[in-house]
Amino acid sequence: MKRLVNLSHQAVWLGLVVLLAAGLPARAAEPGLTISPATVQIGAFFNGQTVTVSGTIPAGTQAVLEVMGSSAEEHLMRKGRRAGMWMNVGEIKVQDAPSLYLVMSTAKELLTAAPPTATWGYRALEKRLVFSGKIEPAERQEFLKQFLELKESEQIYASWPGALKLKAAAGAESALTASFPLPSNTRPGDYKVCLSVIADGKAVSHTCTDLKVEMVGFPAWLAGLAYEHGVAYGVLAVVIAIVTGFAMGFIFKGGGGH
Repeated sequence: MKRLVNLSHQAVWLGLVVLLAAGLPARAAEPGLTISPATVQIGAFFNGQTVTVSGTIPAGTQAVLEVMGSSAEEHLMRKGRRAGMWMNVGEIKVQDAPSLYLVMSTAKELLTAAPPTATWGYRALEKRLVFSGKIEPAERQEFLKQFLELKESEQIYASWPGALKLKAAAGAESALTASFPLPSNTRPGDYKVCLSVIADGKAVSHTCTDLKVEMVGFPAWLAGLAYEHGVAYGVLAVVIAIVTGFAMGFIFKGGGGH
């Protein structure tokens, strides 16, 4: 009889669990992210590559996509006027600057008017960068602006408000699509493509996937030669320079006779 009572209690608890589970709201769909191609190959005629992004986010939310390279310390020379002439007046070190930083959003204001607490975009990048050397604290904002403009001119930093396109999908999800250009001066290495889901001005989830950039063919062979056989690489570089010089001289000399 005691065993029957215990089983009856278990049945009651199981029924309560089922009822409670039925009353709970459905869990928001987890964000998904796919990139194509996942590996970009730098060959002899590499002139950049367009990467396509697709994924899903919970309906009613917005998103920011960031493409980031590894961080390194950079050394920049500060220019100033001395005796009426522009010249180098000191070195500025920039720490924790990504080798590549591309960012795009669904809603434009996520990048153009990001809140001070934003953990994405240039707003977050500004907090991350550290300047030292020939710079006063009061000058930081101006040098930060110039640094971002320099990187944008090199096409390795970019911000595209509204470039992520959203449309309704099945269930409680929205589908997003976009594409971004990897510039021709992208360095080989491992990059992160990260999707932040934004709700009420805050990032509520963060998903990342890997993007690999690798050298292939002649550039890869040349880089391996330089790394493993420095002397042979030096000799080859001299030979190539001489041959190129003779070829250019022949072309221009021949062209000048007409």
